[in-house]
Amino acid sequence: MGTSVSNRNENAVGANSGAANPETMGRGVTETNSPMAFGQPRAALFFTALEQAMRSRGMRVEDACPREDAVASRILREYGAIFMATQSVRVPPVCMFTSEVEVARFQTDAQPVSAIVGGTRIELQRAAMDALVAAREDAARQGLTITPRGGSEAARRSFQDTVRLWNSRFFPALEYWRGRGRLSAEEVNHLRALPIHDQVAGVLRLEDRGIFFSRDFSKSILYSVAAPGASQHISMLALDVAEFGNARVRRILAAHGWFQTVKSDMPHFTFLGLNESELPSRGLRQVTVDGQLFWIPNVANE
Repeated sequence: MGTSVSNRNENAVGANSGAANPETMGRGVTETNSPMAFGQPRAALFFTALEQAMRSRGMRVEDACPREDAVASRILREYGAIFMATQSVRVPPVCMFTSEVEVARFQTDAQPVSAIVGGTRIELQRAAMDALVAAREDAARQGLTITPRGGSEAARRSFQDTVRLWNSRFFPALEYWRGRGRLSAEEVNHLRALPIHDQVAGVLRLEDRGIFFSRDFSKSILYSVAAPGASQHISMLALDVAEFGNARVRRILAAHGWFQTVKSDMPHFTFLGLNESELPSRGLRQVTVDGQLFWIPNVANE
């Protein structure tokens, strides 16, 4: 994809150009809904748009993310923007993969391509890679760069990668809250022994009580790392970007179909391959966190 998919002004100078720690951003921030500009498509509710998008791919929402499954429902509300991606890419068949075998089968069918980007080899679906290459070319013309953050797993991840990253938040948080008397040793051992799906459900219930599992224990773990098997990186339609703090870089990425879609996950960009003006009609709404614009599922009234 060598041309811009948006009419945004890529030459505007942004205020956020310095480095930032994504784990400490988003604390105590007021979420603001940005109004839809005159002339944009009418905003749609997420689940209405989702059903239409799924049907166009021969899929059913209930098969991918059953509403009676509290974990799948929460993941869909947090990460579901990916299901609105252009037809030129393959979206995940489920909200939450359950094994390495399932992930490997999906990734093989998606036919990823690899490239060296900023000295790191990454893998993405072809349309996403083409858009990234075009964005990097635009950035270079403006004296900017767009590079992966955190090595090759900034893009494609395996099922085991997502388990490892989950555990990097899950285990320290268990000890943190046990040490502060919020969890007993019995509760900690019980959570450790649970199957993954039940473990995620248990963590989310604890977070409803203010026992958070992010790295700094201030927000939901889902804004820090994905639940095992639920990461957008598995679909090879996500990239963690080192220059996420630069507003000019964010605008260039958006002009090529890359948007921030996981609220408060600052480095994380999702390839939707759409014009930004189309996103409201795809059931997505704008929220601003720490000066950065996120497009998230419009589920406030559903």
